[in-house]
Amino acid sequence: MHLMIAFVAAVWTASTVYRSIPVPAAVDRAALARVMARGEEQETLPFWRMLLLPFNRIAAMLPPTLVGDTTRQLYWAQFQGEWIGWTVVEFWGLRLAAVLVGLVVGLGLTRDPLLGFGIPALLYFYLGAKLNTPSEKATRQLQRELPEMAQTLALLIGTGKSEIESLQEVAGGQGMVHTWMRRTLAARPPDQALFSDVRGGGGRLGYLRQEAERAGVSSLVNFATQVDFLKTAGIGAEVLLGTLADTVADDYEAEVNVRAEALGDKLVLPVTMFYFVPYLAALMIPMIATSGGMM
Repeated sequence: MHLMIAFVAAVWTASTVYRSIPVPAAVDRAALARVMARGEEQETLPFWRMLLLPFNRIAAMLPPTLVGDTTRQLYWAQFQGEWIGWTVVEFWGLRLAAVLVGLVVGLGLTRDPLLGFGIPALLYFYLGAKLNTPSEKATRQLQRELPEMAQTLALLIGTGKSEIESLQEVAGGQGMVHTWMRRTLAARPPDQALFSDVRGGGGRLGYLRQEAERAGVSSLVNFATQVDFLKTAGIGAEVLLGTLADTVADDYEAEVNVRAEALGDKLVLPVTMFYFVPYLAALMIPMIATSGGMM
C-alpha cells in the first residue's frame, strides 16, 4: 500500500515539474510549420485542373473586352457556393480547353464541319450559362430585397442608432442582401474601417464600398456609396430617411424597366427558331411535296 501511494505521488510530482518547464519557441514554430504544410497539401489542385495550366497562360492574355463580366459572375456564383476556388483566368482556361476538345471530337471523329464547329460552340456557351445562371439568380434576388433593407436601415438610424449598429441589425435578416451584409461585416479586416476616411486628404475607401464594388451590382454600389457618404459627411438621420430608401427603390424600378424593354429583343431568336420556322415549315412542306408530285 505504501509503495502504491509513493508511486502515485512520484507520478504527480513529475507531471507538475514537467508542466512548469517552459517549452522552447522552436518547438511551437515546428508544430505550426507542420500544420501549415498539411494545409498547403490539402489545397493542391486536382489532376484535371493541373492540365488546364497551359490554357490558363493563354487565357491570361485575353483582352478585357472578351473576358467581360466574368469577375462579377464568379463573385456571385461563389457566393451561392458554386465554382469555389476558381478565378477568371482559370474559368477562361477551362473554356479554351473545352473549345479545343470540341474541335478535336467534332472534326476528328465525326468528319462533319457542322458538328466540328457546333460542338465547341455548344461547350463554350454551356460553360457560360453554367456560370451565369447562379450569378443572375443571386443578383436579381439581391436587387429585389435591397429597397426593403434600405428602408429598414433608414428607420433604424432614424430611431437614434448609429450606422454600424443599424447595419449589424439588418444583417440579421433572412435574404440574399442580408447574407451579403452579414458576410461583409464578418470579413472586414481588423485594421480597415467599415466606412471611408477622407480626412486629411487620405481618401481611403471603406470596406463596405470596396466590397460593393467587388460585387459589381450598380444598385448595391449606389447604396453603399450613399451610406458611406452620409456617415463620412455627418449628415443627420432626417436626410437619410428622406433620400436613401427612395433612391434605392427608384434604382430598382429603373433596372426592372430596362430589363423589361430588353426582353423583346431577347425573345426574337427563340420565337423565330421554335415558332416561326416550324410554322413556316408546316406550311411549305405540303406545298413543296404536292408540287413535286405533280411534276
